[in-house]
Amino acid sequence: MKLVLFDLGQTLEDGDVLLPGAFEALSDIAELRDSDGNPVLLGLASDFDEPAQQYYDILETLGIRSFFEPVDTHVTLSGEVGVHKPAREFFAKAVAKASPALAFADVLFITENPAHVAAARTLGLDAIQVRPPGGGGGDIGSLAELLPRVQEFAGADWVRLGDTVVRRAATPAAARGRQAQLRLVVQHGRLYQKAHPDVAVLTDKGRYLVVDVGPDPSNDVTDDDFPCYSVRDVPWGSAVFETRQRIAREPEPAIQKCVDAVSAERYELDLRKLVGFGTRHSTSAQFGQAADWAQSELETAGYRTRTQTIDVGGKTSRNVIAERDGSAPGPRDVVLVTAHLDSINLAGGPAAPAPGADDNGSGSAGVLTIARAVQHHSGRHDVRFILFGGEEEGLFGSLAYVASLSASERSRIRAVVNMDMIATLNTADPTVLLEGATVSQRVIDGLADAAHTYTGLTVQTSLNPFNSDHVPFIDRGIAAVLTIEGADGANDHVHSAADTMEFIDVHLAVEILRMNVAFVTAALG
Repeated sequence: MKLVLFDLGQTLEDGDVLLPGAFEALSDIAELRDSDGNPVLLGLASDFDEPAQQYYDILETLGIRSFFEPVDTHVTLSGEVGVHKPAREFFAKAVAKASPALAFADVLFITENPAHVAAARTLGLDAIQVRPPGGGGGDIGSLAELLPRVQEFAGADWVRLGDTVVRRAATPAAARGRQAQLRLVVQHGRLYQKAHPDVAVLTDKGRYLVVDVGPDPSNDVTDDDFPCYSVRDVPWGSAVFETRQRIAREPEPAIQKCVDAVSAERYELDLRKLVGFGTRHSTSAQFGQAADWAQSELETAGYRTRTQTIDVGGKTSRNVIAERDGSAPGPRDVVLVTAHLDSINLAGGPAAPAPGADDNGSGSAGVLTIARAVQHHSGRHDVRFILFGGEEEGLFGSLAYVASLSASERSRIRAVVNMDMIATLNTADPTVLLEGATVSQRVIDGLADAAHTYTGLTVQTSLNPFNSDHVPFIDRGIAAVLTIEGADGANDHVHSAADTMEFIDVHLAVEILRMNVAFVTAALG
């Protein structure tokens, strides 16, 4: 077991503002496991002599308290110990609170203070100095450089993709006597293979690949290709995705009633209508027609609607927003159901055919389906449906929407369920991938429970979010999850004229929608 112990002031935050890379670093470390498969623990150690609740409120305001729960064992303050850092008694208290099984040698202390780094090392802790804001020096220049150091400290030399474990030392490159240059390809692994047929693929999971890019890789082999895929460092010591064990619960009648309202016939009609526009490129006339039609359908279902104008590369597009108030008289939260309405043909340009059946007519038709399924459910909380424009060009719609929210509006959001490609069967059994981040874990768990109780879906989960409309929410600390067809054998017809109804599996889409309806109904109360 390992403990990564952070200082707070000028290490993770400065002037009550999180430092660049802090949230991402905490998210990445929270997913790590050591060489024995045990979770890497996160802790905080601060000189703070005011009441502890004030410190916890700071963590809440910064949006990072969840990383250090329970705070009574993962946060150590000088006010409770009676001494300040870097006294031995302080570190001994922090380590003992986190776990009695830990020794100083199992702890990595991270701070901007060089004197504290030196003292920690003298006591037998490992320690890293982060360059302070506006200062110089440091073992690393920023928190963006921290993850590889933590991975090395944790002794993690493995990564898991479902039922497959890849070990750094067991690669073909190692057998040939050279250091493997491994990368993780995220999102459309098939499109990466088409672009780079000579790159060695060590593990192929369709949406995810582990590849050996060779001893001297060219930029095009290691660069992202937006919006198709991202090439990343391998997250050693963690699972890229996992398959959940099925644990079904007894269905609840009120939820089952909404689930049963999901209509496969109406869903397919809506999807064919969207495909029939020919293209839904974000700045095209056809996108406007599709947005008008979808807004009219949501109004017919009884929701208040409005549009939000967005900029997409200097041209205009829009988001369609529909909502209904909950039944509770007092302060209410809100549950969001989202998808991107636009489609794209990367090779042909804005005027080329882009039917976008799976990407993302399937998710957009899903928004309409869920809106109808819960239209008569009198939940306590508000529900809001959003169809985004500009996703394919750079998440313009969701970025604009999240940026428009006040802090109080962001705090009201209980969950965001995003749908992007839910209707191509890539696996032997109907499978859904739930993709989020540490902040999304509660929603991932709720969706998995809903899938196991109300559907026959196999559930995969991942904490490696990339390039869909859930990401802007996650980046602001909001619990958002992408629901998407399962990972293996990912659809390679997207972003072209070939993304047609021919490859649509309505049964898979309906199963994913039944899961989402069950979760949303429960979340509304």
